[in-house]
Amino acid sequence: MKNRLTVCASHLITLPSAPFGPVREAIATARDAVTAFDPELVVFFGTDHRRAFRSVVPTFAVVLEATAQGDVAGPVGSYDVPSALGRSLVADLVAGEFDVATAYEAALDHAFGHTTRDLLGAVDATPVLPIFVNCASPPHATFRRAASLGRRVGEFFADRRVLYVGSGGLAHDLPGFREPETGEVLTEEERQAWIRSVNEKARSEGTIRELVRTWDEAFLAGVGGTAWEWLDSIGADLVERGGNGAAECLTWTAAWAAGGQPLRTLAHEFDTGGRAVAIS
Repeated sequence: MKNRLTVCASHLITLPSAPFGPVREAIATARDAVTAFDPELVVFFGTDHRRAFRSVVPTFAVVLEATAQGDVAGPVGSYDVPSALGRSLVADLVAGEFDVATAYEAALDHAFGHTTRDLLGAVDATPVLPIFVNCASPPHATFRRAASLGRRVGEFFADRRVLYVGSGGLAHDLPGFREPETGEVLTEEERQAWIRSVNEKARSEGTIRELVRTWDEAFLAGVGGTAWEWLDSIGADLVERGGNGAAECLTWTAAWAAGGQPLRTLAHEFDTGGRAVAIS
C-alpha cells in the first residue's frame, strides 16, 4: 500500500451558490480516493483571509491547536491536532534552516475548513496537522521556497501514511487584499460590509482585473510533473497574470513537493477566475 496521497483543491467549491460542474464532481472523486487511502494523518497546507493571524502574520506556521471559525457557511468545532508531532516538526524545520513559527492555537477560516469537510467529512474525523502559508498579506514566500518547505515536511513524515492537502486558488483577484495589511481586527459583519464596499469601488472605478486562463494552465502543468524549473517563472508578475488570489497556490506547491509525485488534474474550470481539483 502506498504511504502518501496528495489532494489539492480550490476552496468554497461545494457551496450551494458554487457552480454544479466538473470541479464539484471532482471533489467527490477525491473524497472517495481519500476514504480508500485511509490516512493516519492529514498534513494540511492552508492559508488565511486575514482572519486568524492579525497582529503577527508569519510566512509559515505549524498550528498546534486549532478550531474552525465557521465563516462562509463553513464547519465549526475543534480539529484533532497531534500537537506533540507538530512540535517535533517545528524542531526539524528549524534544524533545516526554515524560519517557521509555532502557532500554539489558531481559529482557522474557510481556507482550511471547507476543504477539510469536503475531503474528510468533519474537521475532527482524522488527525490534521495544519501548516499555515501566508498568501493574503504580502510579502509572501516564493513558490520555490514553498516547495522547499513542503519537501522537508515530506521527508519528516516519510515513514507515515499521510494525506497531503493544499487548498486555495487558482487565478482570481480580490480587491480587498490590494490594501496593505494593518492588523485591524473586524467582526465578520464588519468584514463583509468592508468587502462589499471595496468590491463596489473596484467595479465603479473599472479596476477589476480581466484574467485569462493561461496562468492556471501553466501552474497545473508545473504540478503535473516533478521538475522544479517552472517554480521561478510561475511567480513572475503574479498579480497581473493570475491576480492576487493566485498566491494561494503556494499551498498547492507545498503539498505537491511534500508528496513528491505529479498531480493529475481531475477538473479545471475558468470564468472570472480559476478553480480546480488535482490528485497524485
